Amino acid sequence: MSNTREPRVAVVGATGAVGNQLIELITARGFQLSELKLFTTEAGAMQTVDAGGEERLVDALESPADLRDFDIAFLAIPAPRAAEIVAAQPGPILIDLSAANRPPSDVPMVAPGLTSREAIAKLRNAKVFAIPHPAAHVLATCLKALGGRGGFVAATAMLGASAGGMEMLTATVDQTTDLLSARLELDDDEVQRGFNAFMREHERSVASAIAAQVEKLLDKAPPLSVQVAAIPVLHGSALTVDIQRPREIRGNGEDAVELLRAAPGILIAEEGEPLGVIDAVGQEAIVVSVETRADSLSLWCVFDNTRLAALGALWIAETLALSSPTLA
Repeated sequence: MSNTREPRVAVVGATGAVGNQLIELITARGFQLSELKLFTTEAGAMQTVDAGGEERLVDALESPADLRDFDIAFLAIPAPRAAEIVAAQPGPILIDLSAANRPPSDVPMVAPGLTSREAIAKLRNAKVFAIPHPAAHVLATCLKALGGRGGFVAATAMLGASAGGMEMLTATVDQTTDLLSARLELDDDEVQRGFNAFMREHERSVASAIAAQVEKLLDKAPPLSVQVAAIPVLHGSALTVDIQRPREIRGNGEDAVELLRAAPGILIAEEGEPLGVIDAVGQEAIVVSVETRADSLSLWCVFDNTRLAALGALWIAETLALSSPTLA
């Protein structure tokens, strides 16, 4: 650990979709650090990325031992590589963004607006932290804002290509280009991502993880059904939420809107304005519109999934730095 008050920070996966957002947010939020080191897990890769208007070199991470001199390391990489680093326990506090696609484990899973800073401070001796899936973050935030009241909840997450990282973004762009040129050829096990919405075993697995994460994040979660579909947009995602209407919320549902408006991280859309996924791209807020029916509430939420994931990870680092003299 560093003896300075400002931490030494590593971003592993700096060239990926979430890694790029992390680097941008570190600069934008003025996170105080003594060193920022960027890594990729691609062997032999030598690349540069923009960090606050400065081109920064990205080094290849040869082994987990490369992280031993850092205080905090963000793991914005696929789960198998992240698991290798976590198992090696190289030294720094590890913030594992790959945990977003898995059910909760014994690793603390925390998120802004859902976990208090005091709770994070009590966990400052933990060596690994996990972030929830952005859709779980959104769903838990909305349900917490409504007080956990009401009956059965049905939610469908519609995830853009950026939810699968840079590889899926590239595949979607390439397939769309090939489709428009009438020359797309797919392997037998390959899914058409351009101009297609689909649900496979992977999406069903993520849906189960999201439901379990929501239950973990909330003190008391209502009965919940979650589905996940991949949609042919590049950046951003959406979530529909249908909630059996709580008896406490009556009339035209204005009280539900006010509860959501007061929740941290939620921005209520202007009534009557069209709200698309593109409206949330680049924003840190979850943008929500509310429709009230006689026996239910329907929410349409749009969010920038990569930015929300990066924000949650950086919030953990910021909170740890505030609570620890060696990291402040």
